Amino acid sequence: MVNRRGLPKEMISDNGTNFVGANRELKELVALLDKDKIHNSISNQGIKWHFNPPLAPHFGGIHETMIKSAKRAIYAILGNADINDEELLTAFTGAEALINSRPLTYQSADPKADTPLTPNHLHGQLGGHFAPETVDNTDFNPRKRWRRIQELIRHF
Repeated sequence: MVNRRGLPKEMISDNGTNFVGANRELKELVALLDKDKIHNSISNQGIKWHFNPPLAPHFGGIHETMIKSAKRAIYAILGNADINDEELLTAFTGAEALINSRPLTYQSADPKADTPLTPNHLHGQLGGHFAPETVDNTDFNPRKRWRRIQELIRHF
């Protein structure tokens, strides 16, 4: 994701033991490395890592809602499909485009109204595609894997 969006300025995570442990291990690793080398590395790019307070999962409600949306999009696109890494990446980027095309502002029913602002606009991309109203249950030829992923994304 860093290759596509650049380095984040802040990371916010819950107080799960996996995140706290990763933070501790990264700090220990940084302490062992040469400070001059760190200065030019990713470790010292001004990224701040914040943790939600312990026993306060409601602090991460917005993040958890977006995680839920991402999981729904990925499950809707893939289902139980047997896919390879490249197809998985294609499905992830398709889910990302769909999630980031959700409107952030009022969406008028008037077709002449302005397009609502979406996260894709803020990423410097076009508004993106909006999810279709219905999804059909088309059977896919397993030999045409690329087309199948494209159809799965389109149907979502």
